[in-house]
Amino acid sequence: MEWSVPMKIFAYWFIAIVVGLFFFRKETFTFNTNFDLRRKVLLGASLLIVAFNAWVYTNSTFDGGRPLDIASVIVFTIGNGIAETFLFYAFFVIGEKLAGLVTENPWALFIAGFVSFMIYSGFIHGLFWIDILPEHVNQASPLKPLFMPTQILIAGSWALSFFWYRDLPSVFVLHGLVDLTMILNVKFSLFG
Repeated sequence: MEWSVPMKIFAYWFIAIVVGLFFFRKETFTFNTNFDLRRKVLLGASLLIVAFNAWVYTNSTFDGGRPLDIASVIVFTIGNGIAETFLFYAFFVIGEKLAGLVTENPWALFIAGFVSFMIYSGFIHGLFWIDILPEHVNQASPLKPLFMPTQILIAGSWALSFFWYRDLPSVFVLHGLVDLTMILNVKFSLFG
């Protein structure tokens, strides 16, 4: 039996949420209220990076004439913003724990977590999302070369947010904003 695209996405989210709630119950349902200057700067920078990403993405993609499906916009923004963040951080923790077997150096732990996060992100986007999403990249866009550096900045800010503050709720929102930008520009439907 061939699974439909929406069923593949919903299955991916289900697995992600099970993993997330198993490993990140505490971080999901509590919020670190320490808003020191570093955290405020990090959150501000993260918002600016997400806004810059929206500009780059909007000017580097096309919707193929597909109609906007508001239900898909809402469900995808929330669903993927939460589910995929769980998996990004699960892989961050795997990298962190593996590095912790040989060092206690905090920057080595961060780098190992970040590299693991990036490997998973590249893997899931390359082997899952590219096949799932309809054609949408404008190969002729002069902004296309900015896409990957912007994604690395996004991942770096989210990794620091988790590493320093174990902050999932803020990144759920930030990831949701990235997903909102994507679905508003690509215009695919989860229900059609």
